[in-house]
Amino acid sequence: MTVVFSRRDAEWFGPPGTERRYLVAPLTYRERQAFRADLAREGGIYPSYSQMLDALRAAVREIAPENTGELLAVIDASEATPDDAAVQVQLGTIEAACATVPVYAGLLAARQRYLGTLPWVAARHALRGWEGDGLPPFRRARGLVPDDLLEALPQDEVEAVGWRASTLMQPGQDAAKNSGAPSPSHETPAPITAA
Repeated sequence: MTVVFSRRDAEWFGPPGTERRYLVAPLTYRERQAFRADLAREGGIYPSYSQMLDALRAAVREIAPENTGELLAVIDASEATPDDAAVQVQLGTIEAACATVPVYAGLLAARQRYLGTLPWVAARHALRGWEGDGLPPFRRARGLVPDDLLEALPQDEVEAVGWRASTLMQPGQDAAKNSGAPSPSHETPAPITAA
């Protein structure tokens, strides 16, 4: 059964590994604002790259290894040369070593919460219908798919649908070229698209 509540073109999306299909609509401007508000309420904030590096520096100082200066220099180098693969590998080692230091762990948890919540909230806002075996009848209430209905769906499919919906919220290459808006920085989490 297909239900559509949007004047904009929706697309059918089939998550990998299933015959089920989900109708996902690009959100209108107002719908995107409602999505962002819900995501902020439920997912919190996505700490910026700069915030993460500052917290990592604080974590290094807190654990105070003998090579603190050397580790801080690697963090500085990673910020100055984000495309240097060797420096990024060193940074990854420092991040792993500091993952349990509270000042850094708190921001890691905030990122995880945000990224874990984003596809759920996006699916809630963007779904307009579905079809396939084992799916309950589709419905929306107050412009959203109710949580109890999302809970009844296979969670890996909700996640894939949510990431696809997130992608549809981003302007296409042609639209971005015609827009005066700045391009997103590396601090903005890039949505993961399912093929």
